[in-house]
Amino acid sequence: MREPEAIGEARSAMGVELAAYRRAVGYTQAQFARLTGYSRSTIANVETGRQHVARDFWERADRVLRTGGVLATGYDETETAVRRQLRAAARGVSTSRQALSWQLRSGAALDVSAAGTADGDVAPARSAPMSFWPADEETPWPPPPGTALTALSTSPDALPAWDRLVLGPRVSPRPVSLGDIARLASMRQHLKAIDNAHGGGAALPMADGYLRCEVLPLLNGSLGDPTSRKLITVVAQFQHDVGWMAYDGGRQPLATQYFRSALRFAHAAGNRLLGGRILAAMSHQAIYLGHLRQAIDFAQAARNITRQVATPRAVAMLAAMEACAYAAAGDARQSWHALGDAAEALPLVVDRSEPEWLDFDEGGYLGHAARAYRDLGHMREAEEYAAKSVGLCLRDHSRTRAQRTTIQATAHLNMGEVDAAAAAAERVVREAWNLHSGHVFGEVAQLVSAIAPFGTPVAQDFLDQAHDLLAARASGGDGTATD
Repeated sequence: MREPEAIGEARSAMGVELAAYRRAVGYTQAQFARLTGYSRSTIANVETGRQHVARDFWERADRVLRTGGVLATGYDETETAVRRQLRAAARGVSTSRQALSWQLRSGAALDVSAAGTADGDVAPARSAPMSFWPADEETPWPPPPGTALTALSTSPDALPAWDRLVLGPRVSPRPVSLGDIARLASMRQHLKAIDNAHGGGAALPMADGYLRCEVLPLLNGSLGDPTSRKLITVVAQFQHDVGWMAYDGGRQPLATQYFRSALRFAHAAGNRLLGGRILAAMSHQAIYLGHLRQAIDFAQAARNITRQVATPRAVAMLAAMEACAYAAAGDARQSWHALGDAAEALPLVVDRSEPEWLDFDEGGYLGHAARAYRDLGHMREAEEYAAKSVGLCLRDHSRTRAQRTTIQATAHLNMGEVDAAAAAAERVVREAWNLHSGHVFGEVAQLVSAIAPFGTPVAQDFLDQAHDLLAARASGGDGTATD
């Protein structure tokens, strides 16, 4: 594996420092090699940064050169930096690895071996197979050994934050009833409505607590019946929603855990459409975190596993998300292609009996298209699509309206239309007062930075209102850190 550039530079700098100390005391490389017990070629390679040597080398160099341990200390600091970079790289692909871990009988797996690929390099992602589910078979039910409800509920990464709940002994658990399923589904919809209207920071504490206290005990129930399968599906939907709440509330590690767990449950239920929806959410988060290679991988996987079962609404939703991933990576051709797929599927949406979590409509398409156009630098189209999507936004979806209006504001600003940008940004602030959303607060702060250099009266009005909002939220302790 190619060594990260920053690490190579650090080791080269240590070699330069060693050579400087050696010359200062008058040793040639051959003389220094004899005194340290290493070969002359090793000395030469270390000084030019071509060879990595153990700590013993630097300890001997300190003794010979009487540097007081400076070189060994530098070695320790460099190795610490190496470990940090490796851990960061591991975290960067951990979500993809987790998606692979619960395959039943997949063929070719998603290739995440090129972890060192630059985020903007999308070519490897396009060529990677996306078989997260078995290609031609549905997941069997009842679940095979190892995928039962109890196995899912006790897996270390299955139910994030629920390990704080202390359960009693699993003695004669009662069967899960259809009433239980209806109660959980109803509560999930209520909490999702709070999230849409007031943001993840408002809904997350309630949803996380409800999952731990109400849902986890039900996972101890009997297995192998249709009711249990319905329970797994509802839990997957619930976890997907809570992942969104954590994502919006600035709790990115927790959001990742919830998305991964939701994906496991969707797979156990054999629900490919739901799995695709969850992968699309993971793609959305990956874009936000700057992991563009993974964003494309997840978006492609979502379309791949749903290819045989996707309704027109699902096709439009997943294609639009893929377009956003490609646009964020700067791949205009692939983004236009995916947007075309979404536009073709949208007029075919006629079936209102689809699951309510497939909540994608014309406004959703226009909002995704606006985002893709903005990221690709087509600001006039971005502003027009964003304006249309705002007009189609549901009345109680404050966060969505604020985010789409933000696209309008940034598009106006990039076209030099400062007052139009400031007016749109004011509308974002008005929506934000109703929200506990780390994303929206972060977008307001970015708009402040972008508009502050302009001294028009409209710009100043926005800046005054935005400062009031951000000051109130900063002192309110609502927990919606903007990362």
